[in-house]
Amino acid sequence: MRKVLLSEKIDEKGIQLLKDNGFEVKVSANTDAETMKKEIADAYAVIMRSSELPAEVIEAGKDLKIISRNGTGINNVDVDYATKKNIMVAKVNGANAFSVAEYVITTMLMLSRKILPANQLIHDKKEELAADGSLPGFSTKYNLNGNQLKDKTLAILGLGKIGQVLVKLAEAFGMNVVGYDPYIKDSPVKLYDKLEDIYKVADFLSINMPLTPETKNMITAKELKTMKKNVFIINSARGGIINESDLADALNNDEIAGAALDSFNPEPPAPDNPLFSSKNTILTTHLAGTTVEANQALGLGAAQAIIDFSNGKTPEFPVNAKDLK
Repeated sequence: MRKVLLSEKIDEKGIQLLKDNGFEVKVSANTDAETMKKEIADAYAVIMRSSELPAEVIEAGKDLKIISRNGTGINNVDVDYATKKNIMVAKVNGANAFSVAEYVITTMLMLSRKILPANQLIHDKKEELAADGSLPGFSTKYNLNGNQLKDKTLAILGLGKIGQVLVKLAEAFGMNVVGYDPYIKDSPVKLYDKLEDIYKVADFLSINMPLTPETKNMITAKELKTMKKNVFIINSARGGIINESDLADALNNDEIAGAALDSFNPEPPAPDNPLFSSKNTILTTHLAGTTVEANQALGLGAAQAIIDFSNGKTPEFPVNAKDLK
């Protein structure tokens, strides 16, 4: 019976699909390199979530034939080394697109409508509020009256499946949506050719691009200084695209209005990460694409890639198929 190693547990439906197709499924005891090297030694396939799969672990997989990513991003997998070892790498596209787009809209609303500070103040100043007797007056006194999304400009960096779902949701709110994506052919919105131009018009900036050598540190102090002071930045993509220290400085110096981040560099963020103490910042635990529904779709997709490969078919979303021997 062929063994499929899960670096971390995936959704039960994906596990059951593998078992129904004759695979033995094992969840790794830990995700550190030494544990993974032992666990992967006799594995036919491995399914990766967010932990790292470096060359040394791939090398230890003497029977390894396919690496299936339970998600879209593959920056945690050494694809070049896998290709060198003639190991297929596959991923799952679009399964969590709606969940991530919902996260972007949710955090945009929370930032724009000042939900977090309003919640904190109504708890901290409940005695004052009771004595004052006016909720609208309290909101005005503490500057809690935010702004609506309607007629604001949302700039989306990356118009893949997530970006295109986000376009539809944002337009339903009456937003003006523009985009930047040098790789897309048919865009549902106006595209900007230069990042420096789109930064200047954005009231909200949503990052939905992969982490690559060209997107790493794409937004630093230099770029932040070109943006509107009322801009809100949402990064539901990958840590490392925004320089976190520069972003924290911009937030604390009121150079931008607020930010929401769901991923960090490195992950998990270190206790001294400056974003923990930056102003008007929402930090979440890489949960944008991990709703119950998205997790089911991702698990099934990652499992199906292995099943297809074992039956002599190319997985639906191969990463390195054209480079294999």
